[in-house]
Parts: sequence; C-alpha cells; structure tokens
Amino acid sequence: MIGITDCNNFYVSCIRSFNPKLIGQPVIVLSNNDGCVIARSNEAKAVGVKMGQPVFQMDKLISDYNIQVFSSNYEHFGDMSRRVFDSMGRFLENVHVYSIDEAFFEASGYEAIHPDLEEFARMLINTVGQWTRIPISIGIGETMTLAKVANKYCKKHPELGGVFIMDTPEKRNEILSDFPIGDLWGVGYRYQALLKRNGIKTALDLSKMPHDWIKQFMTVEGLRLVYELQGIQCRSLDTEPLHKKSICCAPSFGTKVWSLETIREALATYVARAGEKLRRHSSAAGVVTVFLHTNRFDKVGPHYSNSQTVILPHPTSSTMELLQYADTVLESIYRKGYEYQKVGVILNDIVSESHQQELIFNETPDQRQAQLSKLVDKINGRYGRDKIRLAKQGFYEKNWRMHQRHLSPCYTTKWSDILLVK
Repeated sequence: MIGITDCNNFYVSCIRSFNPKLIGQPVIVLSNNDGCVIARSNEAKAVGVKMGQPVFQMDKLISDYNIQVFSSNYEHFGDMSRRVFDSMGRFLENVHVYSIDEAFFEASGYEAIHPDLEEFARMLINTVGQWTRIPISIGIGETMTLAKVANKYCKKHPELGGVFIMDTPEKRNEILSDFPIGDLWGVGYRYQALLKRNGIKTALDLSKMPHDWIKQFMTVEGLRLVYELQGIQCRSLDTEPLHKKSICCAPSFGTKVWSLETIREALATYVARAGEKLRRHSSAAGVVTVFLHTNRFDKVGPHYSNSQTVILPHPTSSTMELLQYADTVLESIYRKGYEYQKVGVILNDIVSESHQQELIFNETPDQRQAQLSKLVDKINGRYGRDKIRLAKQGFYEKNWRMHQRHLSPCYTTKWSDILLVK
C-alpha cells in the first residue's frame, strides 16, 4: 500500500501556525507582486473568493468579509514544508517529497508496530499537527494514483477525519465511479476534452477502456494510468532526490524598469539564486538562457521581448562563471526605449558535478571558482542571504524587487522574526 500526505490549504496553514487568531477567519495568500489569489482558507472559499482572482477586483469583498490578506512568503513556506516532512520521517522509512505540500510514502511494513493502518495514519496526522500546527490529510491505496484519488476523496468528506484507505476492489470501484475524469492525476484539459468527447466522464470509465485505444490516444503514460486505476503498480516510489532538469529564476519587477544597469543588477541576483540551487544538488549547468520582456498586457507603450541561449564550454556551478555568460547575453538582447517587466535566467543541460566530461584544451573548468561559490553559500547560510555577494548584485535598496506589501514574518528562518514570549 502507498500513502500520500497533503497539507490542507498549505500557505494559509503556515501563516495560521504562528498566528492562531486567524483560525476561523477568511484568509488569502497572493502571488508575486501581490497580483492574484494563489491560496484560500475554507472560510475564504465560502464567501466566494476564486483561485487566481486578481486582488484589485476584490476590494469590496475583502472589506465586507474582513478577509485577511498576505503576500507569498516562500522562505517561510519552504521551511515549514521541510519541518512537516521531517516530522513524518521520524516514523516512516521511505518518504518521497512530491511537492512543497505533498509527499508519498510506503504504507506497508509497519504492521508489527502499528497493526491498524488507519490508526497509524491518524497518529501521523496528530503528531504533525502537534509539532508543526499544520493540518494534513492522508489517502492510502494500492498505487500512487489510487492514493491521490483517496486523498482527494477524504478532503471532500471532512467526516472521515482526514484519512481514507482504499483497500478493497469494492471501495475502489465505488469511489472511481463518482470521481470526475478532470480531477484525475495526469489528466490535463486536452486529455479531459478528448475523453469526454468519447463518453468517458469518470475514472471508472477510463479504467475499463481497451488498452489499445488508450495507448493510441494517450500514449504509454495513459496506459500506465489505467493500470494504476486497476490496482497494478506502474509508478515507483523514488525516495532518492532527483537532479533537476532545469532551473529558472525570474520574478517580475515590482515596478517597470528601463535602465540596463538596473536590469543587470536584477539578473546578477537571479543568477546567484540559480547557482545556489545548482550547488545545493551538487550539479552543474551547461546551457544558460536569458530572456527579457515588457508587460504584454499593458495597453500603453511599445512592447518588446527577446531571449538568447548560450552553450557553455563546460558545465559549471560557479556563480561568477554563469554570470559572465548571462551578462553578455543580456547586453545582446537589451534594447533602449522600453519599460521592462521581467528579466530571467534558465539553466539547462544539468549534470552531476561528479560526472563532468574532461576537456583536452585550455577550457578546463576552474575548480577554485566552484569552491569559492560553495564557501560563499556556507557563510551566507550561517549569517544570512547575500551577506557576501557579487558587486553586480548591488549594495543599496533594490526598488525593482517584487512587491510584498502584506508579508508575514519569517518566524522560523530569521532571528529578528522569532516570536517573543512575555
């Protein structure tokens, strides 16, 4: 049996974890630059707040229902995610973190200590709730797909207390017969339209389709999905962290920017962030892409967008080396006379640091730069981000940073934000 843990309204729960006065109140969390809603409490859903709704359209709604508004605090959210899954790791041997608020785990093999699987799941919920104050739901099934279905089902039925185990064919068929095809893991809007055109409206309908038809129209991945709905495991529980295939860092500017020097400062900061992620996974990148564009939705002023990719002579994780190429690309695509909304960097062709190809000419990577970048990461990890940084990242207040007017404190990652008990 395989289980999945899903944190309920995770971003909202992280804020409520250190501010219990918000429990029972409508709360929303906004996207970058406080643009639109990306997380809602159940109370906010009940008063009509829609996912993705622009916040400037909600002034009356926020006032009428006293909705509490918060900016995205990814530093705090990421640390709380780690704490939740570390808490689970105290009781589970194999945990595969799937996203910031979801993790699969092997639910079998604990019978000697916890003979009742449902009681074991409830113990996990209670422990995580006590240690982190984050409410979670657990779905358990024979496959990863069925576990996702079970988790969605228990979220829609609060009377289950956050746990549902799909452990018999009768239960499976009953739940799948009422499970919309569009809610199924791995079915996007295109497949959803295709399936509905062919009279397939529920997950049970899909599980009964001929395998030849599924393979023809949904490829081998669709066939794996059907097998998993039938209780045949096709997706393995990979507990080893995978190397990222690409890394992108491209927050929008908090205000329109026209100066090349300001854009260069922002790009240097983004390259530094991408380099930190590379080194955290002991990886190196061989391809750098830089893109730049104005606000395509702005009806005033001319528009411009461009991007360019450069293949490095050798994979590297050095921030200084990555920035050298990224800066050159920026100069080639920048054009005067435009007010830019975003600059970004994408790192591709990512390989492990221990599997880099040796070169025979004078292009051998300078290991001292990579070691220096790792040392900078170590110092900044102890004393705070950007305590040591490249001069191109700037020294003064950065007015191009994205807006976070309703930012909650970083209770677990900043000394200045730690709660004081009086």
